[in-house]
Amino acid sequence: MALAGLAAGLLAGCSATAHHTAQASAPAPRQPAPAAHHVHQVKAPLPMAAPDAPTRADAPPNPCAHNGDGQLVRVSLRHQRMWLCRHHHLAYSSAITSGMVGQYTSTPTGDYAIQGLNRNSVLTLNTGQQYDVKYWIPFDAPLFGFHDSSWQQFPYGSPKYRTEGSHGCVHLPLKAIRYLYDWAEIGTRVHIRA
Repeated sequence: MALAGLAAGLLAGCSATAHHTAQASAPAPRQPAPAAHHVHQVKAPLPMAAPDAPTRADAPPNPCAHNGDGQLVRVSLRHQRMWLCRHHHLAYSSAITSGMVGQYTSTPTGDYAIQGLNRNSVLTLNTGQQYDVKYWIPFDAPLFGFHDSSWQQFPYGSPKYRTEGSHGCVHLPLKAIRYLYDWAEIGTRVHIRA
């Protein structure tokens, strides 16, 4: 019985493949994998961007105040919000849509890391339904990640996520997912809280 529940849970999230690939075991990374030695790629810093919408009054005044990391992605399911922190400073903020309330569709909470930065992927649900996305940024591959959602018919940040949200992934507006893709590094920490 427990194994059946686990199998159903594993099928609930978004699973991605590269756009023109029939059977890929994992999405192709944005950068080629380094050889046997460690390679650190330096990106040009992005300018600090203003939040795209006001933060709810009961949200933390500075969600980055206690962050000591160079980069941190914070997600609040209760506030339906994502904050990108650069040390103690807010680099970007966006409304999100998280998973529908349900045993196998809720967005997982916990501490993760960005595992890939991918473009033009196809997400496949356990029903076989597929969605083309411009950006796929997994944090709990292969099932859960950040992605755009051009098909979403209600505003990001809306309480409608409870019944019309994702299957566990974090949906972002195109502007926000593009910013996250350019800003984040593979390995950037992700904190998702209820």
